Amino acid sequence: MFSSVILYSQPEFPAAGPLFPVVEEWHDITVDQQQVEVMRSIKPAKNQPYQFAIPVETSLTPENSGFIVKRANETVWVLGISSKDALSLNLILSPFDLPEGAFIYVYDIDRSTVRGAFTGESAPGAPSMPVLPVPGDRMVLECHFPGSTIPENSIGVGQVAHDFAGFFSNDKIKDLYYGRSDACEVDLNCSTNPNYMKAARSVVRLLVAGSELCTGVMVNNTGSEYRAYVLTANHCIENQSHATNTIFVFNYSSPWCDGPDVSNMHTLTGSALKSTNPDIDFSLVELNQFPSMAYRPYFSGWDVTATTPSNTFTLHHPEGDVMKVSIDDNNPVTSSFPIEGYTPNGFWRILRWDLGTTEGGSSGGPLFDQNGRLRGTLTGGAATCDDPTNDYYAKLTRMFNITTLPATHLKPWLDPSGTGATIVNGRDPYGYNLSRSDTIGGIPDSDPGTTDLYTSPGWGISTGNNSDGLIRYAEYIPFSGTGEIAWLRLQVSASSFLSSADSVRFFIWSDGIQPGSVLASKRLRLNETKSDMLLEVDFDRTIKVTGPFYAGYTVFYRTPLNQPQPQFAVAHSAPWPTSAQNTAWFNNGSSWQPFTQHPSYPMPVSLGIRAVMVENSVLNNIEYPEQGAAALRVFPNPFTSDVSFSITERGYTETTLTVYDNTGRVVSSGEYRNIFPGVLTVELRGLMPGIYHYGLRADSVYYSGTLVKIDTK
Repeated sequence: MFSSVILYSQPEFPAAGPLFPVVEEWHDITVDQQQVEVMRSIKPAKNQPYQFAIPVETSLTPENSGFIVKRANETVWVLGISSKDALSLNLILSPFDLPEGAFIYVYDIDRSTVRGAFTGESAPGAPSMPVLPVPGDRMVLECHFPGSTIPENSIGVGQVAHDFAGFFSNDKIKDLYYGRSDACEVDLNCSTNPNYMKAARSVVRLLVAGSELCTGVMVNNTGSEYRAYVLTANHCIENQSHATNTIFVFNYSSPWCDGPDVSNMHTLTGSALKSTNPDIDFSLVELNQFPSMAYRPYFSGWDVTATTPSNTFTLHHPEGDVMKVSIDDNNPVTSSFPIEGYTPNGFWRILRWDLGTTEGGSSGGPLFDQNGRLRGTLTGGAATCDDPTNDYYAKLTRMFNITTLPATHLKPWLDPSGTGATIVNGRDPYGYNLSRSDTIGGIPDSDPGTTDLYTSPGWGISTGNNSDGLIRYAEYIPFSGTGEIAWLRLQVSASSFLSSADSVRFFIWSDGIQPGSVLASKRLRLNETKSDMLLEVDFDRTIKVTGPFYAGYTVFYRTPLNQPQPQFAVAHSAPWPTSAQNTAWFNNGSSWQPFTQHPSYPMPVSLGIRAVMVENSVLNNIEYPEQGAAALRVFPNPFTSDVSFSITERGYTETTLTVYDNTGRVVSSGEYRNIFPGVLTVELRGLMPGIYHYGLRADSVYYSGTLVKIDTK
């Protein structure tokens, strides 16, 4: 059924669905099977990219391969590609110059995985575009062009890659690299360290030229505008062709400690090579597109002083696995890489990892210091789970000044303003937008939510699958004005599954007397959720709205149910006093009805669904403290009830302070006059323990940082 198709977020745009589920003509890609066996037997060194596929150059165009179908208003080129015994296939589209109105799909033979629709905006200005793999040894490329002709040099296939390692498991859903890393590796979400969690938003997994896997990190600069720079190893991205044909995967991490893989990945395609140097093993690229707010990107700060970190950590994708954290509780030492050809004493040597290790695929991964600032990127080393010693990270400080040519060092890119800065803090490019966000929904913050379990002979949950045959629910969101939906926040009360294909699809519907047209949707496998969790769901981009809307979900099980399990359900509020206060809806298969007409549990309630709203997703100017700005002291931090902000060296007239939680919701704000020099104390006793952030503006000077509230018990 098409309802089980997985759509991925590599820059895709709404378009008509794919047309050709049956293709009888196949262009065969020949791969030497002896080469396949040799590649499978090799465990690459860490100073080499992790190769999972064999690339084969091609020159397939509408003129020489596939078949063309003429329709009333369009011309469609369909190309079937096969490669015997491939575990998955991926391709690089070259040339790639789609006219307005054209779109492309790429899918496997049974359409269980569909990539697209891609348009010219998926890789604007790029001569080529790589596409994420699809499972199996056959794939279909389907290209739709408006009108009766296909423009010359608008589309072709320049490379097909034959996967010999296994990008997918047999169920054709899970990324087989999930779980491939060694047993000592530790999931990111096994930690609650705020430095790790913030830095993780800057770490990206790289799929280079259709055949290799590495790690990279988004990095901040001192300029007056945001630039989507990614730093990685030179041995991962060696040239502009690699940069153009790299797919950047954001937030690829298991949703909880020792949790499952994830099916939805935030991805962007292509970049421009800005600077690279094999002697110190780095490459700096700029993404062709700026990440959406839905990606929650973060630009890591950096330190290029001569000081040695007191301890370090790295976040990386060993063997392409979900993000892992490795920790060294001791300081690294300056060293030379143990292979000739690299800059002498240009590396940080990790003597021994105290937690985790690194592997192939970790290459280019960032080394952060005790302050969460970037200090280097992984070149290689000998560390393993059995002997986690001697890894080598190229020093950021050497990358800064190793030459005087802009194309071979970092300083002109990371300090374009020529400030001479040696320590730069990280930046959330959407921090200002999120500081002004609001979380809207009908269920009160104080209501933990409840569920209704059917009694025998009935079965199920009133907001999930049940013996009434209900599977679709919606919540009315009373937004007013113009804004954008950043993501939804749902109180999941129950979640279980029988099949890996069992899923839930989340929706945004337009306003009306009931849910209207679909504005956006997103599918998650049920094994990516669990009972009693606060689930945040984005739609790969922000969704613009101009008034109220509906948000909700539909549950899908491969096998029809006639029993209480499995279940997915969202909590609802305690019943409201009057029917007019109801905001929850259900669909009985033919129409939407208010929850007051529920066949088994009629009552006025609100579903545990809230929308995080922002005014807009426009990037604001970067604000840096002016040179010579007075020092700000924040204490106590961590705090239990009150927190103080102190500036003693300089006076300011007007001060504004905003405190917001880890999702961007404002929890405290205030304006003050003539506080500094002095101390501003703010009472935050009503906040739950957790991680918070502040932005403090004193006249023209802006300060930001993190607060940690701890429990008093």
